[in-house]
Amino acid sequence: MRLASLIILLLAGNAHAQEPLPQLELGAGVLALSAPDYRGSKESSTYLFPTPYVKYRGDRLRVDEGAQGVLFESKDLLLTLSANLSLPADDNTPEREGMDELEAIFEIGPALNYRFYRMQHSAWWIDLPWRFAYTLNSDLENIGYVFQPRLSWREPATRLGEWKLRFNIGPLYSSDEHHAYFYSVDDADVTSTRPAYDADGGFSGYRGEFTYSKRIGKYWLGGFIRYDSLSDSRIEDSPLVSETGSWMGGIALAWVFHQN
Repeated sequence: MRLASLIILLLAGNAHAQEPLPQLELGAGVLALSAPDYRGSKESSTYLFPTPYVKYRGDRLRVDEGAQGVLFESKDLLLTLSANLSLPADDNTPEREGMDELEAIFEIGPALNYRFYRMQHSAWWIDLPWRFAYTLNSDLENIGYVFQPRLSWREPATRLGEWKLRFNIGPLYSSDEHHAYFYSVDDADVTSTRPAYDADGGFSGYRGEFTYSKRIGKYWLGGFIRYDSLSDSRIEDSPLVSETGSWMGGIALAWVFHQN
């Protein structure tokens, strides 16, 4: 009951004047996440786990939705080196029964962002992130790259208590190695219902995503909802693709115990 009341207060906002955003925020929270075991899987998993809360707004380093190192910035152009992390697949995914587990993936690479249309409180951007992917196992195996050009609408938060909103949509493209890691089936993994398959690189489908977050007092609320489509992609006919469309979503609540 207390948690529900807190969320209602966060959603209601704050009518009083708000402070500027601090450079550093530290805290701890909890994240609830529901996601398919991997893109194309018909099975989904739900997670609930503690998570650190870190925000840093520096001139050259920014930690918010992932980490970014600013390489170049002008009025409407931003070039960064960004990184991201994805969870490993569930061990019991039926499509991959008997196959090697899918590890957690670390991605890093440059991203070019161009703001082409400004509005009163928001703007439209073209984002061009290109990231190289590595499995987080003992070998740190490189599994190729992902390119995700997208159209993005952003409404930033400039002061505490304001909503930060973002919507983006666009296609995905992956290398041969990246598609092979998720969707190829070697001869040793062939079964009566899972034929051999050699995945090629190229078009990997579409993705649309909406994210939101808000900070009020010592609490922060954030979340996202994402839709992935593999229709007409190069790997749509893989025997490991059971669903060409899937939803993913999460919500997090954090307590901020330090800021400056």
